[in-house]
Amino acid sequence: MLKLQSRSLVILSVLQFVTPTLPAFGLGESVGSNILEDGMLPEVPPGIFFAIWGVIFTVFFITSLRFVVAPGHESERLTLPLTICAIGNIVWMLDAQFYGSVIASAIILWPLVISSWLAAYRLDRMGGFDGTLTRFLACALTGLLAGWLSVATGISLPAVARFYAGWGPTDQVWLALWIALAPTAAMALAFSAFISRGVWFYIALVWGLVGIIVTNWVVMDLHGLALATAAATALLLAVRVGWRARGSGQEMKLLN
Repeated sequence: MLKLQSRSLVILSVLQFVTPTLPAFGLGESVGSNILEDGMLPEVPPGIFFAIWGVIFTVFFITSLRFVVAPGHESERLTLPLTICAIGNIVWMLDAQFYGSVIASAIILWPLVISSWLAAYRLDRMGGFDGTLTRFLACALTGLLAGWLSVATGISLPAVARFYAGWGPTDQVWLALWIALAPTAAMALAFSAFISRGVWFYIALVWGLVGIIVTNWVVMDLHGLALATAAATALLLAVRVGWRARGSGQEMKLLN
């Protein structure tokens, strides 16, 4: 049963690569064009920052292959939550490409966040990184997934507010920014306090926040919003570094 689930995870990891290419064949619209159809938004990073999905999907695929080739405790504990993540990612991309519903997108992200956090939690309780390739891949995958999905969930919320309030892309930009940043910061602190203090989560999180800084400083010339995001990012990192690590194996030793 476990081997069947692991093989299914390989198939799903391939589908994660295939799904975003559908618009190239005339099926749906690109995720970016749907999200930004009304113009650039202050809480959305530039397109290049979404390239992290390529990294995540690549690590996802390699990890799923590793689970098939060298099954063990990691595959036993992580396959189910990672399967939920993969299915959720595919459903989210299909919704964004064919329907572009901001409400559906925001709702779909929550099961993804929960399942990615569950995978990170289970891995942390297993001791995290132990020097093996399987654990390294699992730590990188669960951390990057959990961190980036936390950012994605935060930046999905201003779109919901705009939908119900009737705001335009540049209406209430300060409020929209804080609607994105406050939940993202809360999730970052909660993850570190209750799930794991692995560094991969913060790599993905900071990547997303830097993207928001670039959007506001370079693209939209909203320098105040960029500085506020930078301050929030610095504060989160200061808190993260200041907290004493639990000793999780996901910590990179040079960053302890």
